[in-house]
Amino acid sequence: MKNYLIGFSLLLFAFFLFWEQAKVQHKNAGEDQLRDKILSQAQGDDNYTAPNIVDGAERGMQSDDNSTPLSVKIPQEVKTFEGLVRDSSSFEFTTFGGAISAVHLEEAARLKKSYNMKFSTNDDGKGVNDNAFSMSFEDHNGDLLNKPLPGHDIRAYEIAGGDLNSKVTFVNRSGNVEVHREYFREANETYVIRHKTTVINRGDSNLKLDRIRFGIGSAFPISRKFNFIDQAASYMHVGYYNSGSPQEASWGCAKCSGRIDGETEEFFQVNEMGDYDRLHEGKKLSEAKWASVNNQFFVSILRPKDEKDAVVRGMPIERYTDGNASNSEQGVTGFISIPFGEILAGGSRSVECFYYAGPKDYMILSSLGMDQDKVMQFNPFEWVSGPMNWLLNKLQDVLGNFGLAIIVLTILLKLVLWPLTAKATRSQKRMQALQEPMAKLREKYKSDSQKMNQEMMKFYKEQGVNPFAGCWPILVQMPIFLGMFYMLRSAAELYGQSFLWVSDLSEQDNVADIAGFSINALPFVMLATQWFQMKLTPMQLGPDASDSQRINAKMMRMMPFMFLVFLYFFSSALVLYWTVQNSMSIFQTLITKKGKSPKEIEAERSILKKDEAKTGQKKPDADFIEQEERQHRQVLGLKLRGKLNKKQIDEIYRGRMEKYHPDKLRNLGAKRQDEAMQKKERLEAAYEFLLKKLANKS
Repeated sequence: MKNYLIGFSLLLFAFFLFWEQAKVQHKNAGEDQLRDKILSQAQGDDNYTAPNIVDGAERGMQSDDNSTPLSVKIPQEVKTFEGLVRDSSSFEFTTFGGAISAVHLEEAARLKKSYNMKFSTNDDGKGVNDNAFSMSFEDHNGDLLNKPLPGHDIRAYEIAGGDLNSKVTFVNRSGNVEVHREYFREANETYVIRHKTTVINRGDSNLKLDRIRFGIGSAFPISRKFNFIDQAASYMHVGYYNSGSPQEASWGCAKCSGRIDGETEEFFQVNEMGDYDRLHEGKKLSEAKWASVNNQFFVSILRPKDEKDAVVRGMPIERYTDGNASNSEQGVTGFISIPFGEILAGGSRSVECFYYAGPKDYMILSSLGMDQDKVMQFNPFEWVSGPMNWLLNKLQDVLGNFGLAIIVLTILLKLVLWPLTAKATRSQKRMQALQEPMAKLREKYKSDSQKMNQEMMKFYKEQGVNPFAGCWPILVQMPIFLGMFYMLRSAAELYGQSFLWVSDLSEQDNVADIAGFSINALPFVMLATQWFQMKLTPMQLGPDASDSQRINAKMMRMMPFMFLVFLYFFSSALVLYWTVQNSMSIFQTLITKKGKSPKEIEAERSILKKDEAKTGQKKPDADFIEQEERQHRQVLGLKLRGKLNKKQIDEIYRGRMEKYHPDKLRNLGAKRQDEAMQKKERLEAAYEFLLKKLANKS
């Protein structure tokens, strides 16, 4: 009764979390409409004064009466337009700095739900331009230069002519400089564009521009149902991938200086960056392949053509969700700076970059090269998550549905692990059959734990039982489960995919809402399968069971409820995987149960003991073979159970004896020759013993 009370308490706790969900369920609702409203208000205000802007970084974003800063402040003359349009996505450009203000992702073959990657410009009121490819300049220390381009007006960018679907060009001729900003997109490129910035010095003096800084973009949480375990902020990252050589002796304090040497990727969550944290001052990369900004399913990756000596920065930002400054959501924005150099009078200088803005799709990112698939953040289970994602997509290509693909993938994994699980099940049966003698041993040596452990291990060895065999399926399956967890939680190809009653496999399988609570059906199906699986494999606890065994049994009874609470809030894809996993375990248990039960094995042992008492000879059975025969079978590599076969014994013996031919032993050292001869003698003894065993049986 106590166990049921505990389970009921866990369910009450889950419903309490549902209540908390109701408070945050609609926090992100109406976000796009609000942003458009604020934009229109800002652009339609005749009294609006453009902010003081220095090279893409705004110093003041207050309204005219110095009240709370507005969510968006954009000068009236700023124009936005779409360009580089493809079926998969289109880019929204702004004449404010000649940058990218948004990317519109369309429903396509591998993305079943459209999404707008809107880059927040000055939403936080801290004077940060978060547009992709917002441009500013630094000195060699990384400090922003004040008015580095004489007379340059960031609002004076104009659109040059041409086909805006293949190339977008901005030109700025204000002051003594001329800036060209070009964006290219090939017809066959899905989410990748190329960028080139050229600065021409029209003045009479040199321009000292040590470094150029580009905005990578910004990311905000995707509107999701409440999950108290897996918060949306945990997916908000600024990251990078470095491919430089290992740290050299001259850089003995590379970490102290913030420099990153060697090949590594690293991602910083929103709570790990800021004015006094790890990413605000920047990470100095010896050879930066790329830098990124991402949320759960979508990512912006900026890859400079020149990879050396880059610096990556990141910081948290905010934007309002309901027009009230007290209600905001936190996002991240990132920047990368690379060497630029001095421009002589009348000279020019250019930099080029590649830019990916799209879903976190492992298959697409892998095809891009440059290790851009590392933005999936599969580590430390990349060795599982990567192949599983590849196989999942291949199955989807065949089956046409990701739900079916997850089911088939789970079945394939279970079949691969079937032999190991079956062996563990047999070992557990044997352990259950030996509970009584094991309890007697524990009672006999209860005052001497060391002696008890020695006698127990001796007893296991005599009986041919491995007490740890039952742990292997759990140890093997845990990294697979975690690998699937990391893969399914960020796989953008699941975003918007439907299956049965599930409208979105990347989200909870919401079937109804009651007072703001999301009612999910699939977790309860999972609970039923796990409960039934537990009932099929009860722990046999006799009166002599130890306290630890009884505690373990109670924990096992509570596992279904623990999994319900844990998985209730996660994506239906993950719950579907675990439900099918449980169903396959039930199927395997039902098949394995057709074998001998512990009571049957013990009954056979009793009969054998009676026969031995009458005849004075031991007779091996299918599950328990005398120790001497086991040892000789192991020497020849034979199975430890089953009938002996003379032809098989002869073939194995001849094959192994070839290793000890005198010609092969002649070139070995004296010590290795002695070891080889000892092995040869054991092989001959095993061969003679087993042949004699066969002769006695006949």
